[in-house]
Amino acid sequence: MIDTVAFGVYRGGMNVAAALAGVAGRVPFLPDSWRSVGDRLGALDGAEAATASGGTALWVHAASVGELVAVRPLLGRMRERFPGRLLVVSTLTRTGLALARQMPEVHLALLFPLDAPATVRPLIARFRLEAFLFTETEIWPTWLVALEERGVPAIMVSGRVSERSLSRARWLRPLYRAALGPVTCCMQTDADAERIVALGAEPIRVHVAGSLKFDATPTEPPAEVARLRDLVDGAGRRVIVAGSTHEGEETAVLDAYDRVVRGHRDAVLFLAPRHPERLEGVAALVAQRGLALRRYTELAIDGAGLPTGPLVVLLDVVGPLAHCYGLGPVAFVGGSLVPVGGHNVLEPARLARAILVGPHTGNARDVVDRLLAGRGALRIDSADSLAWTLDHLLAHPEETAAIGRRAQALVQTGQGAVERHMKIIAARLLSARFARDGDDA
Repeated sequence: MIDTVAFGVYRGGMNVAAALAGVAGRVPFLPDSWRSVGDRLGALDGAEAATASGGTALWVHAASVGELVAVRPLLGRMRERFPGRLLVVSTLTRTGLALARQMPEVHLALLFPLDAPATVRPLIARFRLEAFLFTETEIWPTWLVALEERGVPAIMVSGRVSERSLSRARWLRPLYRAALGPVTCCMQTDADAERIVALGAEPIRVHVAGSLKFDATPTEPPAEVARLRDLVDGAGRRVIVAGSTHEGEETAVLDAYDRVVRGHRDAVLFLAPRHPERLEGVAALVAQRGLALRRYTELAIDGAGLPTGPLVVLLDVVGPLAHCYGLGPVAFVGGSLVPVGGHNVLEPARLARAILVGPHTGNARDVVDRLLAGRGALRIDSADSLAWTLDHLLAHPEETAAIGRRAQALVQTGQGAVERHMKIIAARLLSARFARDGDDA
């Protein structure tokens, strides 16, 4: 009874939100962030509708760029294992959507709709869905229940539920029970498996398949990154990369760099804020310190020269960060000096880079713990400790390279998740096919 009431209230609230989003999308003076919500109402243009009706579809949902990069090896394997299927990918962000549209594995890329019955049901009806796969903790109750009503299997891939997410979501368990009951859950770790059961998943449907992030393989850098590498190497500069930083972290990173560069005049800082809308604010922080600033697009795309002396390069393009980690011997991964939970440490680890993280790494606890225990990463807790550690690593390049090699080796021991996922996915699709054939008989 409680579950039914909770689900009814949720769906009603989401229908109201969808109606308001439709209004906001037509009001010209509202901020773009508000108006863009109107793009998540499930509308398809003519070309998208034609593609949607073009065959049996497998739909994969990844929240944003990080999750999309992680799931990409699985997308490629699905194309091989299930030829002739239409591969649909959805994201929640425009940056993720732009990346999905560039992927050759993807036939159709969309923004995921608001989780309202008035939006969800018409969109699902446009497709002949064979299965829906979603990454990590992207649990949308209305969508998942609508799929169950149509007999479409749902599969969570590379599933992750942090302790923090579990504590926050316990009050939503009545919703999650209805949504997760029929879902096949491929979780990253035993702890994630226990937590998803605590949220309402059926234990018999929960499997430990590992993290897909381990199976991503480095690709050749795009031409502009290779051009930038030649520019840096030709100038005899060493690069420190600070990736996926949040508000408060740029200040600490710039303070540390300002101190380190006094003893290492060849050091260049590559700074990549997590959210592109913060670029101008970060550029202002650099200017306040009197440091020279160049943007990635100026150097790598427009062909500007590299100035001498202390320099901050602001990564103003979404996508190249994973390759830019390869430009220098050491990388700080953000979201970890402030209580965000940390971001993807596997990208620099694959490239054999020494990794620095702050104290807040709950989102990647298992991977970070593995790297720390294996001496493939170092923990820092302030601008001071970041400065001391960077100074030491730059002064001892052989030690820095050894840390990077250990990080790379530790990542390689975690591989195999794609094939474990594929076995579970293939079995689930086969059982769904038998069920449909039985219903038709």
